[in-house]
Amino acid sequence: MEHCCDYIKQALNDPTVYFDYQPAYRRYYINTESKAIIHQVYFCPWCGTKLPEDLKSKYLEILEGEYHIDDPWDKNQKKLIPKEFKTDEWWKKRGL
Repeated sequence: MEHCCDYIKQALNDPTVYFDYQPAYRRYYINTESKAIIHQVYFCPWCGTKLPEDLKSKYLEILEGEYHIDDPWDKNQKKLIPKEFKTDEWWKKRGL
């Protein structure tokens, strides 16, 4: 995925910076040291660019509507999630 600036790319590749990206949800966030809490980021902290829309709600909607998976964190249902939903493939295929 293309990110908005070199600074965000550097931060995403630096394990000492608590800034991350979830490709499956297209979500940027700042996490805590314990990683128990995340804070979603809507604008790039370095260049100010508005970041792409988070797709977690759409992700859950499609899993439930197309695959009848209403709790993707459930141990049994997790096994039913198609491989494409573990990456950004699902939203790229759908032009989101």
